[in-house]
Amino acid sequence: MTLVLLHPVGLDADCWQFLDPDLAHAGKPEMLGHGRRITERGTWSLTAGADEVAASFAPPLDLVGVSMGGLIAQHIALRHPSKVRSVVLACTSAVAHRDRLLERAQAVLDGGMASVLDSTLQRWFTSSALAQPAHPGVAYARQRLLSDDPEAFARTWRAMAEHNTLDELSRITALVTVVVGTHDAASPAEGLREIQRRLPNSRLEFVEGPHMLQLETPERFSDTIRRHLAWVERLAT
Repeated sequence: MTLVLLHPVGLDADCWQFLDPDLAHAGKPEMLGHGRRITERGTWSLTAGADEVAASFAPPLDLVGVSMGGLIAQHIALRHPSKVRSVVLACTSAVAHRDRLLERAQAVLDGGMASVLDSTLQRWFTSSALAQPAHPGVAYARQRLLSDDPEAFARTWRAMAEHNTLDELSRITALVTVVVGTHDAASPAEGLREIQRRLPNSRLEFVEGPHMLQLETPERFSDTIRRHLAWVERLAT
């Protein structure tokens, strides 16, 4: 089995650095325009990202996607069902708020990364974490966002604005854990409940924490991944 961690918009493979050491073996792909691929140019879509991941790792895959990573995980499961054993969809959605995401894309083009930094961090973290100057997850996210290419960041928001898998979710037969962050300001619980209701082989889990669970509460999110994998193993035997 191959565990693959799929990162949120604007971040990179280092966003998983705070997870427990026993998960360090996981594959950590980076999407075009992110992290070490920041200088690469070209068109990009969620489906292109999904196809790239599916072609890069040996099946069967256990996918873990947070936020944008959860969108990509949905497309992998829909487009490459024979390669996917299970999925964790954390703090994500099945239908994009198109106008809102296009506004974010335009804002970063108009003002650069610094102009959207505070609003992004406020969506991602709790106020208590933001109040800690040395919080490692917040510090990493701040540095990563300020290092991002505004054009690549905007391109990714535009790609995400077209996302809508709601009516296709029933075709996903892989085992899926849908994760709600109890203090998530970006992905409302009701939307995640609706995702779980439409998935035929799924469970719902609430984790105390914000949108970026892997950055603010990595120990809890590590436990969530382990519980998911244990559930999958029980059903597989």
